[in-house]
Amino acid sequence: MPSVWNVPHRRNPHFTGREKLVAQLHAALTSRRSTALVQAIHGPDGVGKTQLAVEHAYRHAGAYDVVWWVRAEEPVVLAADYAGLARELTLPESEAAEQAVIVAAVRRWLEQHTGWLIVFDDVRDPEDLRGYLPDARTGHVIVTSRDPNWRGLAEPVHVPVMIRSEAVEFLLKRTGQTDEAAAAALAGALGDLPLALEQAGAYIAATEGTLAGYLLLFRARREDLLRRGARPPDDPAIVTTTWEIAFRRVEQETPWAAMLLNVCAFLAPDGIPREIFGDAAAQALEGSAAEALGDPVVLDDAVLELRRYSLIAAGETLCAHRLVQAAARDRLPEDERKTWAHVAVRLVNAAFPDDVGDVGQWPACSGLLAHALAALGHVESLVVTADPVGRLLNQVGAYLRSRAEFQAARACFERALHIDEAAYGPDHPNVAAIANNLGRVLQDLGDLAQAKAHLERAVRIDEAVYGPDYPEVAKDLNNLGAVLHDLGNLAEAQACYERALGIFRRSLGEDHPHTQAVREDLDFLRSQTRRA
Repeated sequence: MPSVWNVPHRRNPHFTGREKLVAQLHAALTSRRSTALVQAIHGPDGVGKTQLAVEHAYRHAGAYDVVWWVRAEEPVVLAADYAGLARELTLPESEAAEQAVIVAAVRRWLEQHTGWLIVFDDVRDPEDLRGYLPDARTGHVIVTSRDPNWRGLAEPVHVPVMIRSEAVEFLLKRTGQTDEAAAAALAGALGDLPLALEQAGAYIAATEGTLAGYLLLFRARREDLLRRGARPPDDPAIVTTTWEIAFRRVEQETPWAAMLLNVCAFLAPDGIPREIFGDAAAQALEGSAAEALGDPVVLDDAVLELRRYSLIAAGETLCAHRLVQAAARDRLPEDERKTWAHVAVRLVNAAFPDDVGDVGQWPACSGLLAHALAALGHVESLVVTADPVGRLLNQVGAYLRSRAEFQAARACFERALHIDEAAYGPDHPNVAAIANNLGRVLQDLGDLAQAKAHLERAVRIDEAVYGPDYPEVAKDLNNLGAVLHDLGNLAEAQACYERALGIFRRSLGEDHPHTQAVREDLDFLRSQTRRA
């Protein structure tokens, strides 16, 4: 394998057909035509775009020194995953605070070296890749996307559903059966859609059923789903039906596996860390969820069961297809959707580092970022505001601010402020902490008037809660002083710094880093005042 490799998917042992597409992709990437060095695999969900990229990566691994997988659905996750390559390459910029600096360093390295493959998986908007595609013709890029409009950025490769002969070949290979007529009938009912074919084949293999028997089951279940109006947002009932058949079986045989899938449905599809379950889940959750997801042995059984029915893929991390996630969420009544979305938030919150300013914690934050954003997105759409939604939003915002993703950080802080104001009231210390963070990122964005207002509010709340000489008040005052300094209100800024310095000296001591930092800010301001 290449010395640098982070593909989150195992190679599919049942990969069948698609040889023309695999060969076309490889030939284009090795043709030395500049436009062909970026291949954009596009098509609807479930046709196997990601599987095609995975197969190329494994089949041609020997041709590369670096194979790097980037989750590209969310721009901030795209930036974090791309920047993560800098750590593996031990680039000096890898610990820079601004991700833009790291991204530029990675791009330069790619332009100066050969023998690499970058996969951008599930790109929503082609424009999102503008700053990431290297200019030099030194390596290969594969993009997967539902968007077909790649002219000028990449050479598009349309991935259709399987041709019938490939679908039949796949079903026979996947199930070990020989009835070609039954395989053809089932493939037709499934629309030759690879994801549906895989789920059907996995179910038949797991239950030792027949192709004809599954077709009867599929038709009956589909009629039931259509009668109930249970359709997923992106698919005309095919994947929902194959998923429903498998899930009902899992739910009957292994209820805790169903619980695991319910949680995964509210996280990002790829790279779900096993570490958020086990002991961490036992501490973060309660009741049956804690028992199911908090016991490592039970968790392993659940993973094996879901893999058996091809409901998730598992390696070092877990992966669930987006359509499977959508079907899982769609099946739940609203109150259960709220429950499982909240469970997902609690698990990610328990795993998300406390000190997001610590460079050593950034890899952990980066790995959890996609899952935090996914879970938080679901609780927002479901109007779930219970603990610890505000806390996770605040932590994610603080991490994004530390990486100079200021607009994304601002959005997190504003949501967190709204949630915690409603939950705790306008004068709670949690509200002060978020107002403080929001004020700082508004300062970063140059909105000094709003920054001042939020920081003054933080001072008022913390003074009322803790008294005038508490370290939290000093932190607020120091940040307010910095904004006043930027506004040119030097006398007011000096008063804030002097008061903060006095509090830190009395409470933390002369040599504490907080004390030293305020002293440096105050000395700098005084030097400016003298020059003025």
